[in-house]
Amino acid sequence: MDKSSTPFQIYVVEDSPILRQLIEASIRDSGAELVGYSGSAQRAVADLTMLQPDLILIDISLEFGTGFDVLRALQLRNLLPNAIKVVLTNHANDEYRNRSFRLGANHFFDKSETSQVLALINALAKSHLPNGTTTRSGPVNLRQRRGEVVDTSRR
Repeated sequence: MDKSSTPFQIYVVEDSPILRQLIEASIRDSGAELVGYSGSAQRAVADLTMLQPDLILIDISLEFGTGFDVLRALQLRNLLPNAIKVVLTNHANDEYRNRSFRLGANHFFDKSETSQVLALINALAKSHLPNGTTTRSGPVNLRQRRGEVVDTSRR
C-alpha cells in the first residue's frame, strides 16, 4: 500500500480494554486510522515491524512484557525512527519519564492526562493530509497550557 495515500496511522500498545476503546473512539473521531493494538510487548514489536504506523501509543505495564521492552526493541533494531512514540502510564514518575525518553519516546503522559493524549492525537491527525503531507503551515505546533494541549499552528 502507498503510505502517502493513507490517513494518519496509529498503533496502540495497551492491555486495558476500557482505555483501548476510549482511545479507539478518539482515533476514529479524529479521522486517523487504528492499524492495530496489543497488550503484549512481543506481539506489538512484531506488528509494528510490519505495520509501520505514524504514531505508537505505549503503556508501560502490559499483560506480557512492558512498554520499555517495546521502546528498547524499536531503538536497538532502529525500527520506526520517524514514528511518534507516546507513553501513557499510571507510573508517571521521573524515573519512568527519563527512561522512556532515553529509549526514544517523544511524549510522556500520566493516564490521568488522557485527555491531553487524545488532543495530541486529534491535532496530529488533523495536520496530516491523505497524501502524506502536513497542513499548509507545516507540522502541527503543540504546547501545553493549563493542563491541556493547544494547537498553535497557523491555519
